[in-house]
Amino acid sequence: MKSEMIKFFLSSGVPSGLVDNEGKVDTNVKMTDLLYLLIHLPEMGTLIERIHSEKSPFSLICNLPADFRESPTVWQFHFLPLFDNEKSYMGTFFHAHEFLFLSPLDYVDGIQPYAVTTEKPNKLFTDKEWKVLFFTMHRFSSKEIARRLNIATSTTEHHIKSLYEKLNVHSAFELRTFGKSQGFDRYIPVNMLPRSCVNSVGGAV
Repeated sequence: MKSEMIKFFLSSGVPSGLVDNEGKVDTNVKMTDLLYLLIHLPEMGTLIERIHSEKSPFSLICNLPADFRESPTVWQFHFLPLFDNEKSYMGTFFHAHEFLFLSPLDYVDGIQPYAVTTEKPNKLFTDKEWKVLFFTMHRFSSKEIARRLNIATSTTEHHIKSLYEKLNVHSAFELRTFGKSQGFDRYIPVNMLPRSCVNSVGGAV
């Protein structure tokens, strides 16, 4: 690897790293902190093997705390293999950023992309109610929520009624409006993610 490239990413404020063609890993301080949180996951071994064997770009989504003082945040990692002029593999460059979410309706409403968290905004609801609330915030119908959660529609409607009572609202619109003011739209139940690290293109690491 060119020393200029290594110096550039090591001085960057973006979590970045480089794995050369012999398997040596160089990371800047911010990436080192993130990898420390990942190092004990069983998926890490598979990921390292994939970096060495796969010579095409891929990305991962991981549930990690952004900082030990902050709540868990979903991060996205991107891996980009590098080749020289003779198409020989030089290594893989990788970087990470907080996963930013923006629905089409958010875009229409002029809302800026925002980071999502896996920490519950409060302890007011049960785990099942949080799942129902998650889909309600994204305008799913009772039937769609029931299908997603593999529960009866009547059970879904019972949870929605409970949400209304706890928040003193009377419609899905009021629920979404209040929920946005409390940051409910930025929360995703962690057990709805297949694993701590999932392949953002589809399938687990």
